[in-house]
Amino acid sequence: MSLPVNGAAVILYIGSSGALSLIPFRKLLATGQSISAVGVYNPLFFEQKIIAVENESLALSAQQHAIPVIDFSQPVDDLLDQLGRLNIDLILMSCYSKRLPDEIIRLASAGCFNMHPSLLPRYRGPEPIFWQMKDASDMGISWHLVTHDLDAGDIVKQQKINLDEGLSFEEINLLLANTGAELMLTLLSDLSAPTPLLKTPQDEQLASYYPYPEKQDFSIDSTWTAQRAYNFMRATQAFGHVYLCQSAGHNLLLEKALDYDNNASLASVEVQGERLYIPFNEGVLIASYTGKLCS
Repeated sequence: MSLPVNGAAVILYIGSSGALSLIPFRKLLATGQSISAVGVYNPLFFEQKIIAVENESLALSAQQHAIPVIDFSQPVDDLLDQLGRLNIDLILMSCYSKRLPDEIIRLASAGCFNMHPSLLPRYRGPEPIFWQMKDASDMGISWHLVTHDLDAGDIVKQQKINLDEGLSFEEINLLLANTGAELMLTLLSDLSAPTPLLKTPQDEQLASYYPYPEKQDFSIDSTWTAQRAYNFMRATQAFGHVYLCQSAGHNLLLEKALDYDNNASLASVEVQGERLYIPFNEGVLIASYTGKLCS
């Protein structure tokens, strides 16, 4: 499992919308590597431009660099017919939510690798940032071999990241994307080296999988610290959902986390204008609310 000696690898890049796909793609372009095609799911072709339903940035960026865009919603046989003519050495994938058929995985002589925004084997699944922030867990990025089972292949690169207070979902994505893009360059260097690529099997006993969040998952526990609640709300505000918080006998519907004070304490919830001051196990959360306090 290695790239051609001359380094002129033929790469297929597969992704979806957002920074976690686009930033590594731009970094890959800057290396001068030969990107034979970009794979996206169900793009729209309009006149001479490519506008993808859920992947506009990546598809349009590929088109601007005269890189063919392949519709991965096609039947597998049709995909194999197109991809088989490319003589692919390497497949790099980031935030592609569909299972990649085994026949396509096997096309890449140097391997098929995916970038996942968690410290695998923990937090497998489609929205790991949400769940890591809810659990106040360590966060990081992993590159792993793609196998039939989602997010389960051997880890080849991994790095923990430290987050500042109150980062938005977009800011966390950017931080993870840039970290992952740098790890990708190291992976490419390792694949070009004469020594075998170091691979670490995932420990299934430590594995966890989380689905897309649902309404009940936007809940906040007052046994948390106020700091944890603040960071979770800030990081997941982009989902556009209210938060249910039970505190001091009140069921609160919260909109936005405004601030917190881990050194403060309150006996009960206080209302000051459009702000709620909510006691937690440690500290006080300051948040805006829907105007309805459910008892």
